[in-house]
Amino acid sequence: VYVTSDLRHHPASEFREHAGAPALIDVPHWAAEWTWLPVARAALSEALAAQGRSVGMEVSRICTDPWNYHARARVAR
Repeated sequence: VYVTSDLRHHPASEFREHAGAPALIDVPHWAAEWTWLPVARAALSEALAAQGRSVGMEVSRICTDPWNYHARARVAR
């Protein structure tokens, strides 16, 4: 399995034509990157605490995925 956030149509199509090629999974950047942010926040907080330091940190829950847009359909009159 090959997991990435950078697949393009034609290279992915060509890759699928190779026998025995691993499965392709294309995850949106925001979804892939957001999952590890709480872990990074905790690790940074622990590293700072070990040095006797602290800083306020919060992982934003704002979705910045550009493919998250929904447009309303126009009603024909």
